[in-house]
Amino acid sequence: MAIFSGQRAFYALTFGQLVSLVGSGMTRFGLGIWVLRETGDATAFTIMLFFVVMPVGIGAIFAGPLVDALNRRFVLLAGNAVASLSTLVIALLFFGGALEFWHLYILLSINGIANAFILPAMEASVPLLVARENLGRASGLNQLAVSIDIIVSPVLAGVLLTTVGLGVIFIADFVTFGVSVLALALSAIPQPDARADDERGKSGGLLAEFVFGLRYIAERPPFVYLMTMFMVTMLFAGIGYALATPISLSIGGEREAGMVLSSFGVGAMVSAGLLSATGGPKRRMPTMLAMIVLLGAAFAAIGLFESIPPMMGGVFFIGFSFMLMFGLNRVIWQMKAAPEVLGRIFSLRVALGISAQSLGVLIAGPLAEGVFEPLMADGGALADSVGAVIGVGYGRGMALMYILSGLVLAAFAAALF
Repeated sequence: MAIFSGQRAFYALTFGQLVSLVGSGMTRFGLGIWVLRETGDATAFTIMLFFVVMPVGIGAIFAGPLVDALNRRFVLLAGNAVASLSTLVIALLFFGGALEFWHLYILLSINGIANAFILPAMEASVPLLVARENLGRASGLNQLAVSIDIIVSPVLAGVLLTTVGLGVIFIADFVTFGVSVLALALSAIPQPDARADDERGKSGGLLAEFVFGLRYIAERPPFVYLMTMFMVTMLFAGIGYALATPISLSIGGEREAGMVLSSFGVGAMVSAGLLSATGGPKRRMPTMLAMIVLLGAAFAAIGLFESIPPMMGGVFFIGFSFMLMFGLNRVIWQMKAAPEVLGRIFSLRVALGISAQSLGVLIAGPLAEGVFEPLMADGGALADSVGAVIGVGYGRGMALMYILSGLVLAAFAAALF
């Protein structure tokens, strides 16, 4: 029986999501280190990340219509159950000494598809739980949960990997799913007005609903502008995400890599705190463009310095700028799109954004290993020119990718102003 409703339900769901995010984040970090240990190959690592990210985008295409049609509480419960079972299977295979890469690709895909239902169901429910004037603060709290996950998960995972091993991380992840399910079981989530949805021409069928979402955005030029800006940013975010751990390991060890990733969470937490406390600036679009400029500058800074502290500083500002931009973007959609279509619109947003991020993840490894690392190796084509500024050897090719990505992002934002 539900004992939380309205804003209290939002707080309960956010807490459950936070605990679950930390468990899942620890597993992703641990599996990433395991793959790098087994292969020593950045391409293998980015392929694993691809199967973490891309299924969310694919699943979102199908999730949107179902999120709007079904009971959202049921969707959230079922999604968490499927995600937890996929983690359990990975753990059993690992403890049995039978875990292979292809197992990861399948099970991480199942986990991603489950998250494709969880994310839009949660986001589409927020306007029904929180008053319109508090949506900015609610978005800030959601971002705060994500940022705490990013801070805590890599550090905890790094410590556990070097003390008790990967198996304990799997157990912790499975337990955190239970906390999220309990929060869902105790919370009431209202449904949108079905009559309003009928008036908007809900036609049924996955393809028809996907086309509906595309048409809904296409008929509103500001949404087209916003979606394009978001997708380009997500493309470069995918490149940065894919290379963060390998470039950190080229300078330090597993704990240093965890510290670098946690710096993203610290920056994200600062911006989420500002958004939660103030509701965010009223001029949202100019602020988002300014954050893309800051994002580009932070990318470039990471590549320029071959040292962990400057890298942590750059990742801090990436977290700050990206999460503030992401939070403001979420508020715009929640305020401007009709509640009865939010599931479909959010799912389409996830599908397009994740597709762009997945492309960045997929190309990052091959570009690093096949193009940029050879260019920046000892005796490489750019060793005597660019190498004189940023250094040569393993990791410097990835550093050059960060610098070029930062310059492109800054130029993109300047053009959009």
